[in-house]
Amino acid sequence: MSIASPHSGRLPAVQLKVAIYRRPLLWVSLLLLLIAGLVVYRVVAPRESLLVQLPVLSTVPAFAFVDQSGAAFGSDSLKGRVWVANFIFTRCPNICPKFTAKMGTLQDRSAQQLPALGLVSFTVDPEHDTPEVLTAYGEKHHADFKRWHFLRGERPELERVIRNGMLQPMDPGDGKDLNTVVHGSYFALVDAQLQVRGVYRFSEPGSVDEVLRDAKLLLP
Repeated sequence: MSIASPHSGRLPAVQLKVAIYRRPLLWVSLLLLLIAGLVVYRVVAPRESLLVQLPVLSTVPAFAFVDQSGAAFGSDSLKGRVWVANFIFTRCPNICPKFTAKMGTLQDRSAQQLPALGLVSFTVDPEHDTPEVLTAYGEKHHADFKRWHFLRGERPELERVIRNGMLQPMDPGDGKDLNTVVHGSYFALVDAQLQVRGVYRFSEPGSVDEVLRDAKLLLP
């Protein structure tokens, strides 16, 4: 029968020190793997945390409109895609030219970074903004019609989609003064399930950066 040494409890620690001295490359490799794991975590964790912070604000209802070419274009055309919406009308005397120009900036910047990102402008003046008028307006603002669509529909359906689906105001005004027409001044970021995941005031200096940042999280 063997008798345990009074120092037997210290043997593992002694053996560990001996192993480190005898096999330094192994421990350096393990240390490098640990550091690499921490780097990966720091890169991936912010993305996951931001995904959690993009709430579902609302869901865009099904709709069937036409675009600037007169072709049918609706929710079925957008399902499965990530896209950004804005709200304008071609006779707008105040913010629409600036809002459309900012959408143009988004178009240009996303062309290289996020070419799969769709852009959709909804007119709030469908009685005037025919496909021909929308085409001329888009051309004036250098729209790439392969990515940027200008949509019109019947007013009740537009109001349902814009007010209920995208949480944006829409009102025809008094019918005399175009300055009384009310529409949203926010970009709406919509995911592949037609859920609004963010709204961004277009006039804020960093609005395009914020849209691109969040859209990148939603794109595959």
